[in-house]
Amino acid sequence: MSSELDESSVTVPTEIYSLANNSKQPNGTTSTTNLTTLTNDKILERAFGSLACSETVRLGLDHDEEQLFDTLLNTTLAYERGEISLDDDKSNSNDKDDKTESLQIRVAGGWVRDKILGLRSHDVDITVDKMMGVQFATLIQKYLLSLPLSHPARCQSKYPKMGVIAANPEQSKHLETATMKVHNIDIDVCHLRAEEIYQENSRIPTVSIGTPLQDAQRRDFTLNAMFYNLKTKLVEDWTQRGMQDLRHRRLVTPLNAETTFQDDPLRVLRAIRFAVRYQLELDEGLKKACMLPIIHKALQVKVSRERVGKELEGMLSGKGANPQKALETIGQLKLAGCVFCFPAAGEVINKTQTSAAHGQLMGHEYNTKPETTSIQELEQLRELGWEESQRLLAFLPPLYQLAEQQLPPTTSFIDKRLFPLAVFLLPFRFLKYEEKKTGNSNSLPKEFPLTMFMFRESIKFKNKDVQSISVLMENVSSMVKFLTELAEQQQVAGAEQAEDALQVCRLEAGLILRATKELWVTTLFLAALIKMREQQQQQQSNTDDDGATTATTTKVDWLKLTAAAYKTILELNLEECWKAKPLLNGKAVVEALKLPRGPIISTYLEEQARWMLLNPDGTKEECEAHLHSVKRQRDADASDDGGGGNPRGQHPRLK
Repeated sequence: MSSELDESSVTVPTEIYSLANNSKQPNGTTSTTNLTTLTNDKILERAFGSLACSETVRLGLDHDEEQLFDTLLNTTLAYERGEISLDDDKSNSNDKDDKTESLQIRVAGGWVRDKILGLRSHDVDITVDKMMGVQFATLIQKYLLSLPLSHPARCQSKYPKMGVIAANPEQSKHLETATMKVHNIDIDVCHLRAEEIYQENSRIPTVSIGTPLQDAQRRDFTLNAMFYNLKTKLVEDWTQRGMQDLRHRRLVTPLNAETTFQDDPLRVLRAIRFAVRYQLELDEGLKKACMLPIIHKALQVKVSRERVGKELEGMLSGKGANPQKALETIGQLKLAGCVFCFPAAGEVINKTQTSAAHGQLMGHEYNTKPETTSIQELEQLRELGWEESQRLLAFLPPLYQLAEQQLPPTTSFIDKRLFPLAVFLLPFRFLKYEEKKTGNSNSLPKEFPLTMFMFRESIKFKNKDVQSISVLMENVSSMVKFLTELAEQQQVAGAEQAEDALQVCRLEAGLILRATKELWVTTLFLAALIKMREQQQQQQSNTDDDGATTATTTKVDWLKLTAAAYKTILELNLEECWKAKPLLNGKAVVEALKLPRGPIISTYLEEQARWMLLNPDGTKEECEAHLHSVKRQRDADASDDGGGGNPRGQHPRLK
């Protein structure tokens, strides 16, 4: 059954709200909420609380908005009077198809929603009936040029420029859109949308000029489907649900959710972003539609990976971002596999052929060979991994509290944007995949972490992010080992000797910091989370069905241990140890040790770095003497082995 309204019986929307757009305060300012003094939670609580208690919706326009709307209305009047024309050859003539009806200019979407809530909005989307958006933008341009240079609108834009963004459904641009800057406000102008006809495997619709009702029903959610009519100064709620859903903080699609998401699967991710940003409750029908396999397939087939990554970025950073809640919702709606895709065997991306993922997942061998694991078993393993991802997110709050309240500040800090993502992908850190250049038969495949593919290809994040996730995943096991050793040393030495125990690990900690650099704090907290989860699993396995403990285990306060490790690293002056200049550069090492050119040089440079970590006050001469000692030992070992020597890169470890 269609959920659309019978438009033939509707001349105006049932829900119309009068707006007091002169809601000035005594000091001359508008009633818009001051976002600089309130947290996002308080802003939303104040906005929704005010909306729920008020019978009258008030809209606070600032000076630029009032001027903008006046200019748009004056453009319409000038066009209707024949003072400006779309056709340059018809000077001072009116080229409207229907002279009996005037143009209706409306503001649509997010600006209306935010203004109703008393929030600031910098995005103004203008819709126009009876002509295309680019045509109306052309009229605006002509109207502005007709004004004297002394006019306020011309003072700000002496030569108003207009840009045109072509329809690009891959980037969620369904309509050709004109862009301009008028009265210091960036505006997008397009026409009202009619019903869109989609072809299979395509997000490119066939569109035509529609009515306000048709346009409202084509939008993503009811709270984004309201209009502000510039002539009547009324908010129009053609779906008859927008204001109601906004008051009750519900996210609902104007039409059937499955139909809405099949037409534009990107709205699945937009739903999560909006729900997180505005702390909204997802409609049950919307949630069920999000979990349908047909919607998952449409999201993978119709939506570009760049757009998926952009929506995900909106959940991780910016106004109202809540990465933990967003990732939890992605997991709950079974969307994780659609967002963080696995490589397909034989897939060619940028002249590089990929292999399928392989390795360990949830303690099981993950192998795509049919004789090893069935497709169903692989799907079950992946689902187990995503379920574990959701459980890991529950450890974020105590770790954030530790970082914010109990640890001294440093030049490095926990990356609150990447950290939740890394936590969410932890179950997949032991999976690898291979890449091989195409067109070169001599090219050998190279192995990379699966998480690198997810960042680079699945969500199209920047190269810096790709490198960062690789650093985190490649070094977190070393940090886990480091924390485990600290815990063991504490148990042996006693809590009062914890600091002395940490001194012994100076070399191990320094090597990890050299590898992770500014990400060492994030790596430390990632390792702490792994240990906390391991301890939780051990306690659960040692508890029978009646809740009784069946085995005795030593419980470690991993938060306290993490804090101790963090503080000791600072006390040992290891912070920024990766920036320390070597006492001897490569050329000096070659000359001092009389080394041949080649990879052997890096062996001694790495040995120098290790020595400098253990001897922070050591001199150049002492370091050179140590390297001579290492070389003599290597030469002696080579003689004992009959000339074979130690394997490349191996050398004595000094305690």
